[in-house]
Amino acid sequence: MQTRESFPWVIPFNSPSQGVVDFRFLIDHTPAGARGWVRVGADGHYYLGNKRIRFWGVNITAGACFPTQADAAKMADQIAQAGFNIVRFHHMDAFWATPCLIDYASGGSRRFNTNALTQFDYLYAQLRQRGVYTNLNLLVNRRFHAADGLPPEIEQVQDVKAQHAIGCFYRPLIELQKEYARQLLTHRNPYTGQTYAEDPAVAMVEINNENGLIQGWMSGFLDSAPVVFQNELQAQWNRWLRHKYATIDALRRAWGERSEPLGQQMFRNPRFTEGLQQWVLEQHGTARATVSIQPDGPNGSNIVQIQIIQTSPTAWHVQFNQAGLRFEAGRLYTLRFYARASQRRSLGVNVGQAHEPWQLLGFAREFVVDTDWREYRFNFVLPLGDENARVNFDRLGEQAGEIFFADLSLTPGGELRFLPDGDVLGETRVPIIMHRQRNEAPPAALRDWHEFLWETERNYWREMADYIKRELRYKGVVFGTIIGCSTPHLMAQLDSVDGHAYWMHPEFPGAGWDPNNWFVRNEPMINSDQATLHRLALQRVVGKPFTVTEYDHPAPNQYAAEGALMLAAHAALQDWDGLFLFDYGASSGEGRINAYFEQRTHPAKWGLARACAALFVRGDVRPAQKVVCAALTRTQELDALRQVWAWGLPDGRFAQLDGRAITLHRVALALEPSQIPMGALQPREVSAPSGLRVSDTGELLWDRTQAGRGYLLVRSRLSKAAVGFIGGRTLDLGDNFTLEVRETPLNGFGVVAITVRQEKPVWRAVLTAISTAENTGWNFRELGDNRVTVGAQWGSPPTRIAVPTITLHVPYPASRIRCWALGENGARGSVVQATPKGKDRAALELSPKYRTLWYEVEIRP
Repeated sequence: MQTRESFPWVIPFNSPSQGVVDFRFLIDHTPAGARGWVRVGADGHYYLGNKRIRFWGVNITAGACFPTQADAAKMADQIAQAGFNIVRFHHMDAFWATPCLIDYASGGSRRFNTNALTQFDYLYAQLRQRGVYTNLNLLVNRRFHAADGLPPEIEQVQDVKAQHAIGCFYRPLIELQKEYARQLLTHRNPYTGQTYAEDPAVAMVEINNENGLIQGWMSGFLDSAPVVFQNELQAQWNRWLRHKYATIDALRRAWGERSEPLGQQMFRNPRFTEGLQQWVLEQHGTARATVSIQPDGPNGSNIVQIQIIQTSPTAWHVQFNQAGLRFEAGRLYTLRFYARASQRRSLGVNVGQAHEPWQLLGFAREFVVDTDWREYRFNFVLPLGDENARVNFDRLGEQAGEIFFADLSLTPGGELRFLPDGDVLGETRVPIIMHRQRNEAPPAALRDWHEFLWETERNYWREMADYIKRELRYKGVVFGTIIGCSTPHLMAQLDSVDGHAYWMHPEFPGAGWDPNNWFVRNEPMINSDQATLHRLALQRVVGKPFTVTEYDHPAPNQYAAEGALMLAAHAALQDWDGLFLFDYGASSGEGRINAYFEQRTHPAKWGLARACAALFVRGDVRPAQKVVCAALTRTQELDALRQVWAWGLPDGRFAQLDGRAITLHRVALALEPSQIPMGALQPREVSAPSGLRVSDTGELLWDRTQAGRGYLLVRSRLSKAAVGFIGGRTLDLGDNFTLEVRETPLNGFGVVAITVRQEKPVWRAVLTAISTAENTGWNFRELGDNRVTVGAQWGSPPTRIAVPTITLHVPYPASRIRCWALGENGARGSVVQATPKGKDRAALELSPKYRTLWYEVEIRP
């Protein structure tokens, strides 16, 4: 499927940009590093000397890090001319990349590929020469092997992220990470004459991409780790507990082990003598089930038989529960019942609210039933209480067949034991808490476990950062990983705080990264109240630079043109410090979009990169005047760990910050109340309207008042833009510039950006206008529910674009205005005549007939 009125437009690789689309003017010094080291100032921003610097970057990944010398020079030119002043070298260590910095053919991962290193050296030098700084990633996708001097069991850990999580506490893996850092950072680049550790053009070093010990535990990696690694973690856990508690008796008391007499039955009709009274079978979605009562169950109880007629993979689509139960926080309860099924299967049971928002109260278990009756007994203490709660059995509809329950009992009291008998602390036998056991652990035990993981991970980041800075004598910026995969307190101990975000990331219903079986959701972010920007706003920490080192709206999402500009505009308003698009792409594959994330061949992404660069690096949008700030203390962060998942570790939402305020004011998280800036707004003082949001500077306006027709306006002096469903609107861009959008090919969606290159003596700007981009003949197909894919059929060159039909009204007479449609390399083409609109106004009518997304506009004195 090709978009209506699309036409060929290819971002050239072999032809340098010229004229007004050469944005090297944003790079104010060459070579990179000429003004010394990038440092963090007292105000929490990046500086070169006494001057602030913002970074606008792009990722170069995997094999693209090692181009030929001819391609390296072209890459460096293309990147600098698009206005990027930094690149992030990522996946250099990837076991699947060709070529790769590591020589995996040697049998291990400790030897560098000398040819690849030479190619990398040359690309780095070319970028450096053009004033482009570097962010080096150390651990991303390296696969460790027994040949590296590790136990043979490392080969059983197939997921490299699991290996890297183990590498946060396992000494031999930590030493291997240091070795890699030393090999890379002390390598002398023959083209610069400096090692990477002594070259100020290396602005940043990242330790471990999207990883951490807490995240690894929450991902279940430690549950499945070979015993040799579990034993080492258990030894460290026991040492930590001995330091805190000293004796086993003190530990048992602290963890709340206790024995209490059983109290009165809390269930009504627990043996079904009154049929199904007080009990409810819920059916949702497409799931279907029936329920009946039978006699002769265990202990003389009647039996509930639930017949699953139509299945559903959703756990709550078939539930069996009793509501109206009162639970007290901190009290011990015993739940007992008999169950069996027509075939072996897993079920779930939990205690939660019997009313909105249906929150669980702290008890949830999975259990396995078979064809024979079995008694199940659970003892638990709830961290939360409720006057109207329920005991709920779920996962009933996941398989067809019958499920049977009998003789249920719920009472206060019972015996709560977690630790094995004996002096398990003195004998180093206190078991680690598996993630699958988290709901069975006493709250105090789980809190200790979280704190142990937190402190162990903290020590890992500190040790690696200290090694890079003290042993290797690197003087630039070091940061660990992203908020979300680690926590604000853990990351803020290093130089900078980082985040990643993707709008509608590819999803893989079958095998991960299957090139044939995947989809993205073809939805625009402009209409969403749960945008990536809202999540990123919650990760910024007071007093620390904030970067976003990965960002994209992946192909074939037809609305991808909105992504970088919305990010850059809000990042400038927030006064963030660095943005990196993901990713540049390969130097081959000319003329078509080759993959989900590729930037340089995607006209809707690369074509707008210049506008974004000026807007953010130059600071065309002023920082918001006010800041919304709240504190998340270390204690609160640790408490929040019991409420999060592996890719959503605590952030500002646990301080009641609302990320939607990103369009209104600056948003920041303090780590202590004393760090909250004087005069900062409290979260309760700020309400983000559901419809129209305007920044406190007046330069950003996000309008969602019309459902499904949202748009964003940028109205600064040097950068003006309209993003979203702008078709049929007449929009005020400020300074008496008006944009009339007459027609757009994508249901009213389009992006128009005006970037002023100079104001005197001649006013000169680049105007970019686009709706969407695609490949010729790609197999774009709709799968329903806004899901789209091209499978492995990405089509062929050339890329094609569709652009809006617009009229730009400017506050100058037509006699002073000249305008040209620009070619793919920025060369002037057709002249666009300005139409007089009275004495002091004129209009430029721009449409698909000009076959371009770029225009040069000149206004003479």
